[in-house]
Amino acid sequence: CLPPYSLVFYARMALDDGFSLTCDEIADAWGNLQTTTEESWQECVETLKETYTPNEDALPDNCPFGFYPTLVQANFDETAKTIYTSTIFATNESVVDDLYLNSDAFDRGSGQIEGAYDTQYEDFINIYLDDSLGRDMSLALGSAVVVSVAIMIHTRSPLITGVGLLQIVLSFPLSYFIYKLIAGLDFFPFLNFIGIFVVFALGAGDIFVAIDKWKNARISFPGHTYSTEYVAAVALPDAASAMFLTTITTAIAFFATAICPVAPIKMFAIFCGLLILFDYIMNVLLVFPALCIYDKAMMAREKKRNRHGCGNSCWMCCVSWSCCGLCSMRKGHHMHDLEEGLDDGVTASRFIKTQSREFELAQEEEAR
Repeated sequence: CLPPYSLVFYARMALDDGFSLTCDEIADAWGNLQTTTEESWQECVETLKETYTPNEDALPDNCPFGFYPTLVQANFDETAKTIYTSTIFATNESVVDDLYLNSDAFDRGSGQIEGAYDTQYEDFINIYLDDSLGRDMSLALGSAVVVSVAIMIHTRSPLITGVGLLQIVLSFPLSYFIYKLIAGLDFFPFLNFIGIFVVFALGAGDIFVAIDKWKNARISFPGHTYSTEYVAAVALPDAASAMFLTTITTAIAFFATAICPVAPIKMFAIFCGLLILFDYIMNVLLVFPALCIYDKAMMAREKKRNRHGCGNSCWMCCVSWSCCGLCSMRKGHHMHDLEEGLDDGVTASRFIKTQSREFELAQEEEAR
């Protein structure tokens, strides 16, 4: 079995008794031929560029014996440098893992010559990507934890936090369904997994927008006068339009990157664009209804408290953790108000709220 046709093989043919020489002996003997060989190769490459056509089988006459165009790069006549690769042909698939584990012990060269190794089916790079994927998924899990904490602190609602994470997670299988089955894209590069961090950040941002729009609407339209349906009709279209603008501009930016001819970057751009679109759709379909459930639960808790005092339950605390401590706080304030005493039996805090509400209604009447 002949060794691969390479620069070393050419050197063995050019030297006297080259096939019996060791690597060190070849290196010492090649110094006498290096300059003349490089000059003849440069002339050959220059002639090939000027006169060669695909229909010709023979090389130009000034090309030395044993020269083949695959030995050099197209710019060899200008740089006098070349890069070549060789492949490990694993005859037994069971030894591929062992080869990879011992690849660090392979000769990597020195100086101007560097060695890199893989099999004919690129098994080494696939094993490396699988190992890297496991490590990067731990980073993605950390990203999910950070996003969960941020949403929980902002919303103070386990319900909204859970639904928000669910809508982010569901964007992955939906995007892959379109990517693989509808678009028919079989190539799924490792770079696509970076989309995990992109969609977690954008998904959390959409949740914050929806929450803040709802809170502002509920402040403008208090619960004892306006229903949840009324607030939803005001807040959700406003939130949806605001999120749509940011979503569509970001998605278009990623889809525009798909014109890049580099396959991994093209696939990454398409997949991230799909992730962003489906994250928006899931936000509208899941987070918005969750906000309605949250608001109704808060209104029901408020009514129950006004009738019977503290009306918190375990389910209520799943909707909003703020209920866990509000009951005792309000009881304390109520006892303090009773001690202060008001002749008409209305506490000072309720009196202020009543007067503020009457003032707001008067302003609305004047505006009408």
